[in-house]
Amino acid sequence: AAKGRGGAALPAAPCPVLVGEILEVEVAEEEDQPEKVSWAPSEVREVLPSGRFVACVNGDEDFLEEYGPEDEHKEWRKVADQKAAKIAYAKAYETAKEKAAATLAEEVAAAEEAARLQVEAEARAAAEAEAGSGTDAAEDGSKAECGSEGGSEAPQPKKRKVTASGAAPRPPPGVLAPHKFGFGMAVEVAGENEGYEHSWYSAEVLKVAAKLLVRYDSLFEEDSRRPLTESLDPARLRPVPPNPPNGWLKGATAGQPMELQHDDGWWEVELVAVADGEDVASATHLTVKGVDGLWDGAEVVVDPALLRPGWQWNGKAQSWATRGADAGKSKPRGGGRGRGRGGHGGRSGGAAGAVQGI
Repeated sequence: AAKGRGGAALPAAPCPVLVGEILEVEVAEEEDQPEKVSWAPSEVREVLPSGRFVACVNGDEDFLEEYGPEDEHKEWRKVADQKAAKIAYAKAYETAKEKAAATLAEEVAAAEEAARLQVEAEARAAAEAEAGSGTDAAEDGSKAECGSEGGSEAPQPKKRKVTASGAAPRPPPGVLAPHKFGFGMAVEVAGENEGYEHSWYSAEVLKVAAKLLVRYDSLFEEDSRRPLTESLDPARLRPVPPNPPNGWLKGATAGQPMELQHDDGWWEVELVAVADGEDVASATHLTVKGVDGLWDGAEVVVDPALLRPGWQWNGKAQSWATRGADAGKSKPRGGGRGRGRGGHGGRSGGAAGAVQGI
């Protein structure tokens, strides 16, 4: 940031565009040929305090890009005829929407085909197993016949055991049915790939089958701006947790499980200490660390506003609880880390910049 007399930061220059204004943005025509570029109609969606702005490029809701005044005539340019520009943008928006719908249809069709092939494979395996058992039964019958011809009596089939009802035992009434996820449901997905352990990322259910097809809200295909879709076991999903109850931090103890908003996801952490303040409820910053060696066991200082309870979903009871309700019997250590008030910035750059020290 520019500095004025005495080292004070100068205010950011006013943004040169307005929300809703249509600009033209330079885009590559082909991903594998970045030298081929064209100018695409784009709508200003947000003006940032820094003087920069966010634009939706070429009507594609998944293509939101940030620009600054210094990029004018390089990456973006103004359009004098706003009426014509809005018409061009509307056409681009409809084209992008149709393309996104076609892509989604292809993904759903691919997931359905994969599910169909899996069902067929399982049916073939079951048929082969049944054919094998039939052969064994025939052989056993042949042996029994041979035995009876030799004068031995064939074994009698065993009678089934039944209860007083005359049937085999059944589950008692009131059995809790497992939670079922439906199309369009907002969910969170447990991370299991390397680097994503102990994280939860939000997604939407696109297809319900033996496995669920989901589309992430903030995870993307590498080298692509398209949201990532995955076919997942339902055990890795949970509904979106409820909002934290008022005053949930009051009385929090060291070791208490929590979740930290970071990199557009929620990460499982536990409370370590009060970093700045008299107690947990009044602290302006808290010290936490990731569970099971997450982030190499580093302790990090965070804004309490980026924390929520360490939620645990019970799919059978269809209810929420907090992980390790008895965790953390000791009081979090107070301050003493050489970090006074003003030693940390506030929330800056969103959740991605929330963790200090990583």
